[in-house]
Amino acid sequence: MLSIRRVLLGLALVVGAPGFLLAQFPVPTQHVSEDTEPAQIHELVSKYCRLDYEGARLDPQAWPKFAQIAWWKSNPSYTQIDVVARYSVDVPPEASKGKYVVTVHYRLLGTYDLKTGYVREPEVSNQNVDFLVSLENLEWRIADAENTSPHLSRAAMLKWLNEQINTTQDNEAKVRLQDALKQLQAQSGSPFAK
Repeated sequence: MLSIRRVLLGLALVVGAPGFLLAQFPVPTQHVSEDTEPAQIHELVSKYCRLDYEGARLDPQAWPKFAQIAWWKSNPSYTQIDVVARYSVDVPPEASKGKYVVTVHYRLLGTYDLKTGYVREPEVSNQNVDFLVSLENLEWRIADAENTSPHLSRAAMLKWLNEQINTTQDNEAKVRLQDALKQLQAQSGSPFAK
């Protein structure tokens, strides 16, 4: 009886060990599931938009977070900052030649031009931005966007303006920043503003 148990235990180890060992080490595959691609693409663009909305594009220390989801080596340069009440990411993304185009819809409150200051939208308007997502080495990342300006929430923009006012030595820039702060404080940041 004891020898039969040993034989069965040995057989179980011989048969089960390779499966156990393979489970410990991921095996790369050349096939990316088309069923999960749209969800992965949506999640990727949503993550980018969330970081941007929270003001991470204006923080040089935060760029490594974007480097994991975009093919850009550095933060794209910009001359203006779009202030938005909300955004939504289209579902499903549109497939085209092995790439995806994802449209993000923003509710634009206004724009802060780095040289001329803040311009408030007369009415909250819609802005659509297309993001191009591509696959390289089995990894999806954002490859391009038709508008690379940061898109900040009202709260993130107010925080950034206060930080800039406190650190700038340029009087003209300080006046421009203070004016933008006053305009934005007076403006409703409600995502449901008409």
